[in-house]
Amino acid sequence: MTSSHEGARHRYSSLQNRLIGAILTLLLLFSMGIFTIQVLQSRDALVDRQRAEINNLAQSLSLSLLPFVRQDDWMGSRVLMQSVCDGGAVSRIRLDSTDGDHSVVIERSATENSPAWFRHLVPIPRISAQRMLSGGWMQLGEIRVEADEALAYAQLWALARHLLLWMLLGMALAAVIAVVCLRQLFGPLSRLSRRLEEMQLQGFETTLPPSRLRELTGITEAVNRLGKRLNDQFEAQAEQVVRLQRLAERDDVSRLGNRAYLVRAMDDWLAAPVGGSAMIIRIDQLETIYREEGFAARDTAIRAIGDYLSGLRIGDEPLMAARLSASEFALILPDLLPERRDQQVEAILDRLDDIVDANPLALERKWHARAGVVPREPGLGRVTLLSAADTALREAEEEDKRWIVTKRVSALDERGRHEWRQVIETALTQHRYHFVAQPVMMNSGGEYHREVYIRLEEGGQEHLASAFMPVARQFQMADRVDRCVFDWLAGWPRLPNFRLALNLSMDTLVSQKSLDDVIRWLERHPRWAALLDMEVNGEVVVRQRENVERLFRSVRRLGTRVGIDRFGRNLQAMPSLIRLRPDYIKIDQTFFVRDNVNAEFLHSLCIAVHQLDTRVIVTRVESEEHRERIVELGADGFQGYLTPSQPLLPIGND
Repeated sequence: MTSSHEGARHRYSSLQNRLIGAILTLLLLFSMGIFTIQVLQSRDALVDRQRAEINNLAQSLSLSLLPFVRQDDWMGSRVLMQSVCDGGAVSRIRLDSTDGDHSVVIERSATENSPAWFRHLVPIPRISAQRMLSGGWMQLGEIRVEADEALAYAQLWALARHLLLWMLLGMALAAVIAVVCLRQLFGPLSRLSRRLEEMQLQGFETTLPPSRLRELTGITEAVNRLGKRLNDQFEAQAEQVVRLQRLAERDDVSRLGNRAYLVRAMDDWLAAPVGGSAMIIRIDQLETIYREEGFAARDTAIRAIGDYLSGLRIGDEPLMAARLSASEFALILPDLLPERRDQQVEAILDRLDDIVDANPLALERKWHARAGVVPREPGLGRVTLLSAADTALREAEEEDKRWIVTKRVSALDERGRHEWRQVIETALTQHRYHFVAQPVMMNSGGEYHREVYIRLEEGGQEHLASAFMPVARQFQMADRVDRCVFDWLAGWPRLPNFRLALNLSMDTLVSQKSLDDVIRWLERHPRWAALLDMEVNGEVVVRQRENVERLFRSVRRLGTRVGIDRFGRNLQAMPSLIRLRPDYIKIDQTFFVRDNVNAEFLHSLCIAVHQLDTRVIVTRVESEEHRERIVELGADGFQGYLTPSQPLLPIGND
């Protein structure tokens, strides 16, 4: 969005510049008119004066030459004519006798002190005067005097130069006064324009200050009313989206998610390069409460359990919880060390026992809640995880244990986290990695960008980001992975003819130094910045909103587009959209293709996002049927198996 506004500013001149140009043009026209009139009037005055002088000179010279001509003293006539020609503004004097036997011509060549183009533009007519020399009734001769034009041109050129100098000084002074006055007048309008652009990028939450100019007061008030109306519309639309989501995915009794929510949450969790564990809890005491005290008591206990689980946070991360049946609940635990995970599971079960225990102060604690826990492994799907967790729960009941954690079955995950840390450290240090890119296609058929993924290399084996990024995050190494991507891009011999999308990690947004490094890198590489899309996950927006705002605000000025990935997870980032105003959001396809979700909810989500001029991109689209479904619901583009990843090589090295 920023680049389009800057392009518009370059294509269209400002109103202030146009007015200054118009004022200068009018000043120039008026000045040139005055200059022309003054020069022409001065020329006419010079011509009249010179004509009078030449006539007077011819008359006086004819009288003075008469005695010489009577005595046939032509030499004396020449001397007199020469003296007159040397001392006057005369270029040529000619004396002819009546009989034609004698002729005296005196000429004087003058230096031209004016340019030829000026003499061509302002011509001065040739001035001459003739007089007859009469001796009574007899004519003795004729004298002809021609004026010197060079002197007139020199005087006129000196006058023109002075006029031109003063005209330029006057125009410059008038231009300065016009610029100062127009800037004073258009200052509020310029501030209003800049503020409107900022509001378009950052939202309409803040109002414009009132203007002191009467003409702009109405505009400012109208913009503030429009901004408030847009805010209210978006908030109403966002509330409707959340309300529809709750109707579709919330259990009314516990106020937790239902099975539909669990399906979407687990699919979204499994699609992201994160770790963690799936956990199913069964509380048989709820059946006992129902038999002994009835529905109301059981629902009260379930609601208390829901309040506890919905407010539970491990670290800074909220827990995803859902109710599966009358006495079963499912949780998705974050990525924790085994010891910490067992402590957390025990604390959760203890609290649930206290909620449903009729006598929580008894000396001997009874186990009412039991659990089956399955750590996430590469390749395990949602159905497999839930089946394994249910099996572990039954084993815990049969063996009279509070919980059982299933053993890992993947050979890839048998290595410890510290060993994984060494693999990541070695790969980053020795540059043993490569990149692939997956295109994002718009419904129109055009490519929006290509998202970059990193692959680590180890002894001929390739590790996907989903395998090592949870460990990198745990050891706060994810920002180093991001820096590797930027360093690799800086080494490209030539820029690509397509856009690339980079998904920044939580570590980069948490660390002010890492965030500053990203912004400075983009400032040092402005051509790259215009070809990159920076995106962050929805949970990063929720937990690091201020830093995300700073990132988006800084990179937009460089022409970089911004987006939010994994937006559909609980829609917790929905309230932040109006301030962040991303260029696009990415939502997992499970959010769109489930048959048990109301289409009105999904359509309302797209409408709300489109109000901010934000595109909706659906990820992990697996079939043409899914693509048609998301288009029908209002999404703008897709990414997934229909657009497979391809190796990404530096342009110019192929």
